[in-house]
Amino acid sequence: MKKRVIGLVGLFLTCSVLFGTSQAVSKEFEVGCNFMLSGPAAFIGIATKQAVDHATEVINKEGFVVQGEKYAVKPVYYDSKYIPAEAVLNLEKMLTGGIRFVFSQGSGVTVPLVEKTTAAKVLMMASCSGSDHLTSSKYPYSFRSLPCNEAAFAMYPWMVKAYPQIKNVAHANPSDEAGYTESETRVRCAKNVGFKNVVNEYFKRGATDFYPVATRILASNPDLIDFGGTAGRDQGLLAKALRESGYKGIIAISYSDPGALIKVVGGGAEGVLLPNTVAEPQDPKQQELHDWYVKKYGPPVPGILYEMWDPLFVLVEAVKKANSFDPVKVAEAFRTVRWDSVFGPLYVGMESLYGLKCTFCRPIPMGVVKNRELKHLATLPWPSDEEIRKLNAN
Repeated sequence: MKKRVIGLVGLFLTCSVLFGTSQAVSKEFEVGCNFMLSGPAAFIGIATKQAVDHATEVINKEGFVVQGEKYAVKPVYYDSKYIPAEAVLNLEKMLTGGIRFVFSQGSGVTVPLVEKTTAAKVLMMASCSGSDHLTSSKYPYSFRSLPCNEAAFAMYPWMVKAYPQIKNVAHANPSDEAGYTESETRVRCAKNVGFKNVVNEYFKRGATDFYPVATRILASNPDLIDFGGTAGRDQGLLAKALRESGYKGIIAISYSDPGALIKVVGGGAEGVLLPNTVAEPQDPKQQELHDWYVKKYGPPVPGILYEMWDPLFVLVEAVKKANSFDPVKVAEAFRTVRWDSVFGPLYVGMESLYGLKCTFCRPIPMGVVKNRELKHLATLPWPSDEEIRKLNAN
């Protein structure tokens, strides 16, 4: 028996030498995920978690090497409930637990974190609207992991050509951090492409009666109503109120769950534009992600799933490029990553707007509702820095 044990030990040691680190147990790279898993924007958080879970599976099939050691990604989830105090408490738990890389979402629950993450030299990437109070030279470790209000820089120049009948634009946004910053960017873009901003309406997120808001908006006779930072059930209720109040013009809705939107609005969703939303897979990467989701969860695929697919990959690429888990070094590497995203070529830019490279830049898909189904309409190229400066001028 003793000889057998010694033989097995010898076999194990021999295999270890032959296979080396490729067979070694991976160390863990923890990423704190501060998502909206419940509350008024839960559909965004849930779809994001699904995307991150799948991205983790893909990355961890091979793992990745830093300083000669093999690592696997480990997302650690926290529910912000879209409540700022909850998000801050979650961050404090992350910092206490030694987490130095954070993936957050939602302006109202991310902006309160950036002073703390900057002071602690923690890298934070966030999927949320905002301005230089979240990404600027003052916050060198803070990044936007998708174009939110910035997508307007691609959308508005395209709309001038695609819809020449548009003259007057109305803006409808929630009265919070996301709504204010979304409105600010979109109002400027609309003005600088020659549209007239006729009304800028705000409402409380999670409201139940949108008919008074619809009445005030329609009094301005808009040709286009841009929903800006409106998300979740508010989108469907506001669109339904507008259509039932007689509005026949164009509605543009970002951050959408197309299936839920169409279900609420019904036939009134016809012709609604969905900027930055994948309608039908246009390339193999989108098709693969679409097929995975449908097989696991069933149709329809939430549009936000595609937007949340790439950030974890980009972060891992930055860690590999820095060959370090020092957030300061990873932040510098992050700015140089080029990635073949699910939308096409992606890079970190927007220095012309924020003073440093801090925001994902990539093509913007446009969807449209036809016969109660979301269809692909166009793919918009990302604008140059010079174009962005012109569109953002006061």
